Amino acid sequence: MQKGDHLYVSRGLYTHHGIDCGDGTVIHYREGESITRSSLVFFALGQPVQVKDYIVADPPDVVVQRAESRLGERDYNLVFNNCEHFVSWCKTGDHRSDQVNTVVAASVAGGILGGAVLGSAFAAPAIAAAGLYGIGKLLEQAQSTGDPALAQGYLQSAIAQLNTTLQEQQTALNAAQSQANTWEKTAQLALKQGREDLARAALAKRYPYKLEIRKIEAQQAEVEALHRQILGRTLSSNSNS
Repeated sequence: MQKGDHLYVSRGLYTHHGIDCGDGTVIHYREGESITRSSLVFFALGQPVQVKDYIVADPPDVVVQRAESRLGERDYNLVFNNCEHFVSWCKTGDHRSDQVNTVVAASVAGGILGGAVLGSAFAAPAIAAAGLYGIGKLLEQAQSTGDPALAQGYLQSAIAQLNTTLQEQQTALNAAQSQANTWEKTAQLALKQGREDLARAALAKRYPYKLEIRKIEAQQAEVEALHRQILGRTLSSNSNS
């Protein structure tokens, strides 16, 4: 194991991931809590530690710097921001989780959210959004009822809930963009005044908001994918009735 390696250990039903800092410590998203730096022994919890290989990854110093930049973050989310998302981003700049993608693919194959109402070609982001935002129950009810009118009612309720979620996400996105723009302007003003130290400090303040913007935009894309599929199915059913 070397500095910047993507480490992972089994936790039984899932794997836990972290970044090797090269000094006997690991930065990882402690399950359900915050991004923390701990000893390799604490990270492993008695399980064998394995290294994930990458065909293309950023230099070790960049990887560790990314990990350190998010120490203390308390925004864990199983679907959108888990330990594997964090480590993949540190290694490549790409925010992804193979664990989530595997579960989603299995859900598609098993028809968990498929069937007569929504069809079996549900996109992975849509299933993730359905599970996270509590839409799954409405979709199950729409699928299981034998009453077409009642099924449409469940779908309309799901659409209304997604519309509310999108509005809340847009409000959060606007706030994050406003803060990022404020610190960007502060940095530009500092540079005009020849204060590079203040400019760097302002850009450091902007950085968490840029991360927040990317995260919210990813969430919006997933919710919008689900919204389009439900709406399209609803319109199709209405035109056939």
